[in-house]
Amino acid sequence: MKAAVSTACFYPKLTEDALYDLCLSGISTVEIFLNTPSEAGSVYANDMAAMLRRFDTKCVSVHPWTAPNEGFMLFSNYMRRVRDFLEETRKVFQFMQTVGAKIYVLHGCPIGWVKPDFYCERFKMLSNLGKEYGISVTQENVNKYESQSLKFLKEFCRLLGDDAKITLDTKQAVRAGMSLDETVRSVGDHIVHVHLSDHGEKGDCLRIGEGRFQIVPFLTALRAKGFDGAVMLELYRDAFGGVQDLHEDWQRIGRLIARAEKSS
Repeated sequence: MKAAVSTACFYPKLTEDALYDLCLSGISTVEIFLNTPSEAGSVYANDMAAMLRRFDTKCVSVHPWTAPNEGFMLFSNYMRRVRDFLEETRKVFQFMQTVGAKIYVLHGCPIGWVKPDFYCERFKMLSNLGKEYGISVTQENVNKYESQSLKFLKEFCRLLGDDAKITLDTKQAVRAGMSLDETVRSVGDHIVHVHLSDHGEKGDCLRIGEGRFQIVPFLTALRAKGFDGAVMLELYRDAFGGVQDLHEDWQRIGRLIARAEKSS
């Protein structure tokens, strides 16, 4: 397991500026959140790849801007929309190849839009395209989306088998009332990526140590299921002061990982 930080923490700062701040602070593993289609172009891709090389920083994952239209496009019964979405995503995969990222994070569609078998059919199309680029497409659990429930995630894993890969977002699980412990027990062997924040009385998206989340047992349980991916700090901008706070939390996550690995 490795501690990491997402550029999404700095939204609405420009993506390349957010990446620069993380790299300059010494954070060695990151996720890039692309905020608009133009940022997947070759100019931005090459510039960000050069920045990553300059600071010896590794980008493990990319989270694209497409959440609001994934339901309308990818999970549509109008096949031309689906094809258009896949072609747009091809550009994101090309961006990912340039910056070295292997994990793609999908939100999916709002709850109640489609049946699980149809959902998995469309996910499989995107997953197969990702494989052409050496990329794993992952389903993030998202409040008010199909993936907000453990029941859905179980069926998702049953229908897709080895192609079912999950990004587990702790704040989204808390928001949806989904038990993190039960989720790890039930589908933990499909979890390949984590978006982490603390939670407690002060909110569901807090800096590490500001809530009551028992992170070491959570990471220990994940590791027991074979998880060895990135534990990615993802906060909203009003949850922290500046990049030094993110660096401190990144270091805290690293220490928590070390404790979890020692106890497992």
